[in-house]
Amino acid sequence: MTLVFWLMAAGMLAASAYAAWLRIWPLTIIILALCWDNAIIAAGALVGAGDLLVGLSVPRYVAHGLLTPLLIPIVFWIARLRLRAWVWVLTALLVALGAYTEIFNLDLVLKEYGGTLRYAHAAASPPIPSIVTVLVLIGVGVLLWRRAGVPWLCLGALAMFGSAGSGVFWLGNAGELVLIGSILATATVLRSKAALAR
Repeated sequence: MTLVFWLMAAGMLAASAYAAWLRIWPLTIIILALCWDNAIIAAGALVGAGDLLVGLSVPRYVAHGLLTPLLIPIVFWIARLRLRAWVWVLTALLVALGAYTEIFNLDLVLKEYGGTLRYAHAAASPPIPSIVTVLVLIGVGVLLWRRAGVPWLCLGALAMFGSAGSGVFWLGNAGELVLIGSILATATVLRSKAALAR
């Protein structure tokens, strides 16, 4: 499984470069955080158990808690939908909840999976901020599919929802890569449509 996580880290790195090329800077930061997530899991067995791996692992949870809900306003901006007050309020609430669950209540224990070594939550609970974020993205994706004929965000968000709900550890990370790819594909298609409409 180590190779799988290295490949996903490489995929995220490539995706971050493409997001930077599109000049979607907040998305670029989020993708780099996901790249770090996969890279630390891949490198865990090499680093070995101890304080160093703990220190390298903490940013994984900080990033998930604080950055994941930011995909909501980013996707609204990409879709050229109005960023109404409820979008910012929902995002702020999800960030606050993510900070509470992923940072303030962070309790890490060592886990092994398929040759990988990582520190994970001692008592994992459903990641409500991530679940709500993906549901909102599915909704925006459905809207884009109906209005603009662009299915990628909807399909990517559905894939993320299914992979995260599968209970298979690595599938959740693979789903993140698919979701990011679908957001970038959506941004590319919408920009092309806007350019042709001028």
